[in-house]
Amino acid sequence: MAVPDAGSVSAQHILIPIHDFSAGGTELIAFRLARAWLAAGRRVSILAGASDGPLRPRVPDGVAVHILTPERPRSATSRLRLGAQMAPDAQALAPEAIFIPGNFHFGLARALRAALPNAAIVAKASNPLYDGPLPPPLARLGVGLVTRGIDKVVAMAPALWNEVTRYIDSRRVTVIADPFLDEETPVQARPRKPARPRHSLQLLTVGRLEEQKDPALALAVLAHLRRARHDVALTLLGSGPLEEALRAEIARRPELEGRIHLAGYVADPQSYYASADMLLMTSRFEGVPAVIGEALAQGLPFVATNCSTWVSALAADHPALGTTVAARDPAQIAEAVLKKAARPYPDHDTIEAGIGAHRLGRAAGAYLDLFDSLL
Repeated sequence: MAVPDAGSVSAQHILIPIHDFSAGGTELIAFRLARAWLAAGRRVSILAGASDGPLRPRVPDGVAVHILTPERPRSATSRLRLGAQMAPDAQALAPEAIFIPGNFHFGLARALRAALPNAAIVAKASNPLYDGPLPPPLARLGVGLVTRGIDKVVAMAPALWNEVTRYIDSRRVTVIADPFLDEETPVQARPRKPARPRHSLQLLTVGRLEEQKDPALALAVLAHLRRARHDVALTLLGSGPLEEALRAEIARRPELEGRIHLAGYVADPQSYYASADMLLMTSRFEGVPAVIGEALAQGLPFVATNCSTWVSALAADHPALGTTVAARDPAQIAEAVLKKAARPYPDHDTIEAGIGAHRLGRAAGAYLDLFDSLL
Protein backbone atom coordinates (compact mmCIF):
# COMPACT_ATOMS: atom_id res chain seq x y z
CA MET A 1 0.00 0.00 0.00
CA ALA A 2 1.29 3.45 -0.95
CA VAL A 3 2.51 5.51 2.01
CA PRO A 4 3.76 9.03 1.16
CA ASP A 5 7.27 10.06 2.14
CA ALA A 6 7.60 12.67 4.84
CA GLY A 7 7.37 16.13 3.32
CA SER A 8 6.04 14.90 -0.04
CA VAL A 9 2.89 16.25 -1.64
CA SER A 10 0.17 13.61 -1.33
CA ALA A 11 -3.57 13.19 -1.59
CA GLN A 12 -4.44 13.10 2.08
CA HIS A 13 -8.15 13.64 1.42
CA ILE A 14 -9.93 11.79 -1.42
CA LEU A 15 -13.47 12.66 -2.52
CA ILE A 16 -15.79 10.19 -4.27
CA PRO A 17 -18.80 11.92 -5.89
CA ILE A 18 -21.84 9.73 -6.64
CA HIS A 19 -25.40 10.48 -7.60
CA ASP A 20 -26.98 8.26 -4.95
CA PHE A 21 -26.62 4.81 -3.39
CA SER A 22 -28.27 2.81 -6.17
CA ALA A 23 -27.09 -0.77 -6.54
CA GLY A 24 -24.18 -0.86 -8.94
CA GLY A 25 -20.81 -2.51 -9.37
CA THR A 26 -18.93 0.78 -9.81
CA GLU A 27 -20.17 2.09 -6.46
CA LEU A 28 -19.26 -1.14 -4.67
CA ILE A 29 -15.76 -1.10 -6.14
CA ALA A 30 -15.40 2.55 -5.06
CA PHE A 31 -16.43 1.62 -1.52
CA ARG A 32 -13.90 -1.25 -1.51
CA LEU A 33 -11.14 1.14 -2.59
CA ALA A 34 -12.23 3.66 0.03
CA ARG A 35 -11.79 1.04 2.74
CA ALA A 36 -8.23 0.34 1.56
CA TRP A 37 -7.38 4.04 1.30
CA LEU A 38 -8.56 4.55 4.88
CA ALA A 39 -6.32 1.69 5.98
CA ALA A 40 -3.41 3.46 4.25
CA GLY A 41 -3.98 6.52 6.42
CA ARG A 42 -5.86 8.71 3.93
CA ARG A 43 -9.19 10.49 4.55
CA VAL A 44 -12.09 9.57 2.29
CA SER A 45 -15.38 11.44 1.80
CA ILE A 46 -18.40 10.59 -0.31
CA LEU A 47 -20.45 13.43 -1.75
CA ALA A 48 -23.86 12.19 -2.92
CA GLY A 49 -26.67 14.00 -4.67
CA ALA A 50 -29.32 11.98 -2.82
CA SER A 51 -29.44 9.51 0.06
CA ASP A 52 -31.68 6.86 -1.51
CA GLY A 53 -30.56 3.41 -2.65
CA PRO A 54 -29.74 0.03 -1.07
CA LEU A 55 -25.97 0.56 -0.94
CA ARG A 56 -25.98 3.14 1.84
CA PRO A 57 -25.22 0.50 4.52
CA ARG A 58 -22.27 -0.74 2.44
CA VAL A 59 -20.28 2.48 2.92
CA PRO A 60 -17.19 1.53 4.99
CA ASP A 61 -16.88 2.76 8.55
CA GLY A 62 -14.70 5.84 8.67
CA VAL A 63 -15.83 7.29 5.34
CA ALA A 64 -17.49 10.70 5.80
CA VAL A 65 -20.78 10.90 3.88
CA HIS A 66 -22.16 14.26 2.72
CA ILE A 67 -25.57 14.58 1.05
CA LEU A 68 -26.59 17.65 -0.95
CA THR A 69 -29.22 19.90 0.62
CA PRO A 70 -31.78 19.85 -0.86
CA GLU A 71 -31.28 16.37 -2.25
CA ARG A 72 -31.17 15.90 -6.02
CA PRO A 73 -32.84 12.55 -6.85
CA ARG A 74 -31.82 10.77 -10.03
CA SER A 75 -33.77 11.54 -13.21
CA ALA A 76 -33.24 11.36 -16.97
CA THR A 77 -31.43 14.72 -17.01
CA SER A 78 -30.16 15.03 -13.43
CA ARG A 79 -26.53 14.29 -14.36
CA LEU A 80 -26.44 17.41 -16.52
CA ARG A 81 -26.88 19.63 -13.47
CA LEU A 82 -25.35 17.53 -10.71
CA GLY A 83 -21.75 18.71 -11.13
CA ALA A 84 -22.66 22.36 -10.72
CA GLN A 85 -24.88 21.49 -7.76
CA MET A 86 -22.04 19.59 -6.10
CA ALA A 87 -19.35 22.20 -6.75
CA PRO A 88 -19.91 24.40 -3.64
CA ASP A 89 -19.94 21.40 -1.29
CA ALA A 90 -16.91 19.87 -2.98
CA GLN A 91 -15.04 23.17 -2.67
CA ALA A 92 -15.86 23.34 1.04
CA LEU A 93 -14.61 19.77 1.57
CA ALA A 94 -11.31 20.74 -0.14
CA PRO A 95 -10.01 17.29 -1.17
CA GLU A 96 -6.62 16.93 -2.80
CA ALA A 97 -7.95 14.18 -5.10
CA ILE A 98 -11.28 13.23 -6.63
CA PHE A 99 -12.12 9.69 -7.77
CA ILE A 100 -14.97 9.48 -10.30
CA PRO A 101 -16.05 5.83 -10.11
CA GLY A 102 -17.45 5.30 -13.62
CA ASN A 103 -18.74 6.64 -16.94
CA PHE A 104 -22.11 7.55 -15.44
CA HIS A 105 -20.40 10.28 -13.39
CA PHE A 106 -17.94 11.62 -16.00
CA GLY A 107 -20.04 14.73 -16.50
CA LEU A 108 -19.31 15.91 -12.96
CA ALA A 109 -15.66 16.59 -13.75
CA ARG A 110 -15.92 19.97 -15.48
CA ALA A 111 -17.73 21.66 -12.60
CA LEU A 112 -15.53 19.98 -9.98
CA ARG A 113 -12.42 21.08 -11.87
CA ALA A 114 -13.67 24.69 -11.88
CA ALA A 115 -14.35 24.50 -8.14
CA LEU A 116 -11.07 22.71 -7.29
CA PRO A 117 -8.51 23.67 -9.96
CA ASN A 118 -5.57 22.10 -8.12
CA ALA A 119 -7.18 18.76 -7.25
CA ALA A 120 -6.11 15.55 -8.98
CA ILE A 121 -9.18 14.17 -10.80
CA VAL A 122 -9.09 10.50 -11.80
CA ALA A 123 -11.99 8.71 -13.48
CA LYS A 124 -12.49 5.01 -14.15
CA ALA A 125 -13.83 3.93 -17.55
CA SER A 126 -16.35 1.44 -16.20
CA ASN A 127 -17.99 0.77 -19.58
CA PRO A 128 -17.12 1.29 -23.26
CA LEU A 129 -16.70 5.02 -23.89
CA TYR A 130 -18.73 5.12 -27.10
CA ASP A 131 -20.78 2.73 -29.22
CA GLY A 132 -22.72 4.79 -31.71
CA PRO A 133 -22.92 5.93 -35.33
CA LEU A 134 -20.55 8.92 -35.23
CA PRO A 135 -17.31 8.65 -37.23
CA PRO A 136 -14.18 8.28 -35.02
CA PRO A 137 -13.07 11.95 -35.18
CA LEU A 138 -16.47 13.19 -34.00
CA ALA A 139 -16.71 10.44 -31.39
CA ARG A 140 -13.30 11.42 -30.01
CA LEU A 141 -14.41 15.04 -29.89
CA GLY A 142 -17.59 14.12 -28.01
CA VAL A 143 -15.76 11.92 -25.50
CA GLY A 144 -13.19 14.68 -25.06
CA LEU A 145 -15.91 17.15 -24.14
CA VAL A 146 -17.51 14.76 -21.65
CA THR A 147 -14.18 13.97 -19.99
CA ARG A 148 -12.91 17.54 -19.87
CA GLY A 149 -11.50 18.29 -16.43
CA ILE A 150 -10.31 14.71 -15.85
CA ASP A 151 -6.54 14.32 -15.45
CA LYS A 152 -6.34 10.57 -15.95
CA VAL A 153 -8.81 7.97 -17.20
CA VAL A 154 -8.26 4.45 -15.88
CA ALA A 155 -8.73 1.40 -18.10
CA MET A 156 -9.73 -1.50 -15.85
CA ALA A 157 -7.52 -4.13 -17.51
CA PRO A 158 -4.79 -4.30 -20.16
CA ALA A 159 -7.37 -5.82 -22.55
CA LEU A 160 -9.30 -2.52 -22.41
CA TRP A 161 -6.37 -0.22 -23.23
CA ASN A 162 -7.07 -0.06 -26.97
CA GLU A 163 -10.78 0.41 -26.33
CA VAL A 164 -10.17 3.47 -24.15
CA THR A 165 -7.35 5.02 -26.17
CA ARG A 166 -9.49 4.84 -29.29
CA TYR A 167 -11.31 7.90 -27.92
CA ILE A 168 -8.90 9.45 -25.38
CA ASP A 169 -5.29 10.49 -25.89
CA SER A 170 -3.08 7.70 -24.54
CA ARG A 171 -1.17 10.22 -22.42
CA ARG A 172 -4.34 10.66 -20.35
CA VAL A 173 -4.91 6.91 -19.90
CA THR A 174 -3.44 4.41 -17.49
CA VAL A 175 -4.28 0.81 -16.57
CA ILE A 176 -5.22 -0.31 -13.06
CA ALA A 177 -6.86 -3.73 -12.71
CA ASP A 178 -10.35 -3.31 -11.28
CA PRO A 179 -10.32 -4.74 -7.72
CA PHE A 180 -13.39 -6.95 -7.54
CA LEU A 181 -11.63 -9.27 -5.06
CA ASP A 182 -10.44 -8.45 -1.54
CA GLU A 183 -6.93 -9.55 -0.63
CA GLU A 184 -8.24 -12.22 1.72
CA THR A 185 -10.87 -13.64 -0.69
CA PRO A 186 -9.90 -17.27 -1.36
CA VAL A 187 -10.42 -18.99 -4.69
CA GLN A 188 -12.72 -21.93 -3.97
CA ALA A 189 -12.39 -24.35 -6.86
CA ARG A 190 -15.00 -27.08 -7.21
CA PRO A 191 -14.53 -30.79 -7.88
CA ARG A 192 -13.62 -31.19 -11.53
CA LYS A 193 -16.66 -33.30 -12.47
CA PRO A 194 -19.22 -31.88 -14.96
CA ALA A 195 -21.95 -29.67 -13.54
CA ARG A 196 -24.57 -31.90 -11.88
CA PRO A 197 -25.04 -34.35 -14.75
CA ARG A 198 -27.99 -36.09 -13.09
CA HIS A 199 -29.71 -33.04 -11.63
CA SER A 200 -31.32 -29.84 -12.83
CA LEU A 201 -28.80 -27.40 -14.28
CA GLN A 202 -28.93 -24.26 -12.13
CA LEU A 203 -28.16 -21.03 -14.00
CA LEU A 204 -27.59 -17.69 -12.27
CA THR A 205 -27.82 -14.16 -13.67
CA VAL A 206 -26.75 -11.17 -11.54
CA GLY A 207 -27.36 -7.53 -12.45
CA ARG A 208 -29.83 -4.68 -12.50
CA LEU A 209 -32.99 -5.38 -14.45
CA GLU A 210 -32.33 -2.77 -17.12
CA GLU A 211 -31.70 -2.58 -20.85
CA GLN A 212 -27.91 -2.74 -20.57
CA LYS A 213 -28.09 -6.14 -18.83
CA ASP A 214 -30.84 -7.44 -21.19
CA PRO A 215 -32.46 -9.88 -18.75
CA ALA A 216 -35.13 -10.64 -21.38
CA LEU A 217 -32.44 -12.47 -23.36
CA ALA A 218 -31.70 -14.65 -20.33
CA LEU A 219 -35.40 -15.56 -20.20
CA ALA A 220 -35.32 -16.41 -23.91
CA VAL A 221 -32.30 -18.68 -23.40
CA LEU A 222 -34.09 -20.53 -20.60
CA ALA A 223 -37.26 -20.82 -22.70
CA HIS A 224 -35.25 -22.32 -25.57
CA LEU A 225 -33.66 -24.89 -23.26
CA ARG A 226 -37.01 -25.77 -21.71
CA ARG A 227 -38.72 -26.22 -25.09
CA ALA A 228 -35.92 -28.67 -25.91
CA ARG A 229 -36.88 -30.48 -22.65
CA HIS A 230 -33.65 -29.80 -20.83
CA ASP A 231 -33.90 -29.80 -17.04
CA VAL A 232 -32.71 -26.24 -16.41
CA ALA A 233 -33.68 -23.51 -13.92
CA LEU A 234 -32.65 -19.85 -13.72
CA THR A 235 -32.34 -17.41 -10.82
CA LEU A 236 -32.09 -13.68 -11.52
CA LEU A 237 -30.57 -11.47 -8.81
CA GLY A 238 -31.28 -7.77 -9.14
CA SER A 239 -34.00 -5.17 -9.29
CA GLY A 240 -34.75 -2.41 -11.75
CA PRO A 241 -37.18 -0.82 -14.19
CA LEU A 242 -37.73 -3.97 -16.27
CA GLU A 243 -39.00 -6.11 -13.40
CA GLU A 244 -42.71 -5.71 -14.17
CA ALA A 245 -42.20 -6.48 -17.87
CA LEU A 246 -40.14 -9.56 -17.01
CA ARG A 247 -42.82 -10.89 -14.68
CA ALA A 248 -45.39 -10.42 -17.43
CA GLU A 249 -43.15 -12.28 -19.89
CA ILE A 250 -42.67 -15.14 -17.43
CA ALA A 251 -46.42 -15.39 -16.90
CA ARG A 252 -47.12 -15.75 -20.62
CA ARG A 253 -44.52 -18.48 -21.20
CA PRO A 254 -45.80 -21.80 -19.81
CA GLU A 255 -42.43 -23.47 -20.38
CA LEU A 256 -40.93 -21.20 -17.68
CA GLU A 257 -43.45 -22.08 -14.97
CA GLY A 258 -41.63 -23.08 -11.81
CA ARG A 259 -38.23 -22.83 -13.51
CA ILE A 260 -37.34 -19.20 -12.91
CA HIS A 261 -36.93 -17.15 -9.76
CA LEU A 262 -36.65 -13.36 -9.58
CA ALA A 263 -34.88 -12.96 -6.24
CA GLY A 264 -34.59 -9.15 -6.29
CA TYR A 265 -31.59 -7.22 -5.04
CA VAL A 266 -29.33 -9.34 -2.81
CA ALA A 267 -26.60 -7.57 -0.85
CA ASP A 268 -24.38 -10.66 -0.56
CA PRO A 269 -24.84 -13.15 -3.44
CA GLN A 270 -22.18 -15.60 -2.24
CA SER A 271 -24.67 -18.34 -1.33
CA TYR A 272 -26.23 -18.04 -4.80
CA TYR A 273 -22.84 -18.45 -6.46
CA ALA A 274 -22.21 -21.53 -4.32
CA SER A 275 -25.50 -23.23 -5.24
CA ALA A 276 -25.45 -22.43 -8.98
CA ASP A 277 -23.79 -24.48 -11.72
CA MET A 278 -23.09 -21.65 -14.15
CA LEU A 279 -23.25 -17.87 -14.45
CA LEU A 280 -25.17 -16.55 -17.46
CA MET A 281 -24.41 -12.98 -18.56
CA THR A 282 -26.53 -11.48 -21.35
CA SER A 283 -25.40 -7.83 -21.17
CA ARG A 284 -25.24 -5.61 -24.24
CA PHE A 285 -22.02 -3.97 -23.02
CA GLU A 286 -19.73 -4.14 -19.99
CA GLY A 287 -16.27 -3.06 -18.89
CA VAL A 288 -14.85 -5.47 -16.31
CA PRO A 289 -18.01 -6.97 -14.79
CA ALA A 290 -17.22 -7.77 -11.18
CA VAL A 291 -19.86 -10.47 -11.10
CA ILE A 292 -17.74 -12.63 -13.43
CA GLY A 293 -14.77 -12.42 -11.07
CA GLU A 294 -16.84 -12.95 -7.94
CA ALA A 295 -18.47 -16.03 -9.48
CA LEU A 296 -15.14 -17.48 -10.60
CA ALA A 297 -13.76 -17.04 -7.10
CA GLN A 298 -16.52 -19.47 -6.07
CA GLY A 299 -15.50 -21.87 -8.85
CA LEU A 300 -18.48 -20.92 -11.01
CA PRO A 301 -17.80 -20.82 -14.78
CA PHE A 302 -19.67 -18.51 -17.13
CA VAL A 303 -21.35 -18.22 -20.50
CA ALA A 304 -21.59 -14.61 -21.66
CA THR A 305 -22.52 -12.56 -24.65
CA ASN A 306 -19.64 -10.81 -26.39
CA CYS A 307 -20.31 -7.75 -24.23
CA SER A 308 -16.82 -6.96 -22.95
CA THR A 309 -13.31 -7.00 -24.38
CA TRP A 310 -12.05 -8.15 -20.98
CA VAL A 311 -14.53 -11.05 -20.75
CA SER A 312 -13.73 -12.15 -24.32
CA ALA A 313 -9.98 -12.05 -23.59
CA LEU A 314 -10.50 -13.98 -20.34
CA ALA A 315 -12.42 -16.73 -22.17
CA ALA A 316 -9.85 -16.84 -24.99
CA ASP A 317 -6.86 -17.05 -22.62
CA HIS A 318 -8.51 -19.46 -20.16
CA PRO A 319 -11.28 -21.44 -21.93
CA ALA A 320 -11.98 -23.50 -18.81
CA LEU A 321 -13.28 -20.35 -17.09
CA GLY A 322 -16.00 -19.47 -19.55
CA THR A 323 -17.35 -19.06 -23.05
CA THR A 324 -18.46 -15.99 -24.96
CA VAL A 325 -21.05 -16.01 -27.75
CA ALA A 326 -20.88 -13.40 -30.51
CA ALA A 327 -24.53 -13.55 -31.60
CA ARG A 328 -27.30 -12.34 -29.35
CA ASP A 329 -29.28 -15.43 -30.31
CA PRO A 330 -31.01 -17.55 -27.63
CA ALA A 331 -30.39 -20.79 -29.52
CA GLN A 332 -26.64 -20.19 -29.84
CA ILE A 333 -26.32 -19.11 -26.22
CA ALA A 334 -28.32 -22.15 -25.10
CA GLU A 335 -26.01 -24.41 -27.09
CA ALA A 336 -22.98 -22.80 -25.40
CA VAL A 337 -24.60 -23.37 -21.99
CA LEU A 338 -25.07 -27.09 -22.69
CA LYS A 339 -21.50 -27.48 -23.95
CA LYS A 340 -20.05 -25.66 -20.93
CA ALA A 341 -22.20 -27.74 -18.54
CA ALA A 342 -20.67 -30.94 -19.94
CA ARG A 343 -17.11 -29.81 -19.24
CA PRO A 344 -15.16 -30.00 -15.97
CA TYR A 345 -15.10 -27.09 -13.60
CA PRO A 346 -11.93 -24.91 -13.75
CA ASP A 347 -9.18 -25.74 -11.28
CA HIS A 348 -7.73 -23.38 -8.66
CA ASP A 349 -4.60 -22.40 -10.60
CA THR A 350 -6.57 -21.56 -13.75
CA ILE A 351 -8.99 -19.36 -11.83
CA GLU A 352 -6.15 -17.58 -10.01
CA ALA A 353 -4.33 -17.01 -13.30
CA GLY A 354 -7.45 -15.45 -14.79
CA ILE A 355 -8.54 -13.11 -11.99
CA GLY A 356 -5.67 -12.90 -9.48
CA ALA A 357 -4.52 -9.51 -10.78
CA HIS A 358 -7.85 -8.02 -9.69
CA ARG A 359 -7.23 -8.10 -5.95
CA LEU A 360 -7.63 -4.98 -3.88
CA GLY A 361 -4.16 -4.29 -2.48
CA ARG A 362 -2.36 -3.74 -5.77
CA ALA A 363 -5.15 -1.58 -7.21
CA ALA A 364 -5.63 0.58 -4.12
CA GLY A 365 -1.90 1.31 -3.95
CA ALA A 366 -1.75 2.09 -7.67
CA TYR A 367 -4.55 4.63 -7.32
CA LEU A 368 -2.81 6.33 -4.39
CA ASP A 369 0.43 6.50 -6.37
CA LEU A 370 -1.50 8.01 -9.28
CA PHE A 371 -3.23 10.64 -7.10
CA ASP A 372 0.07 11.62 -5.52
CA SER A 373 1.91 11.81 -8.85
CA LEU A 374 -0.71 14.16 -10.28
CA LEU A 375 -0.21 16.56 -7.37
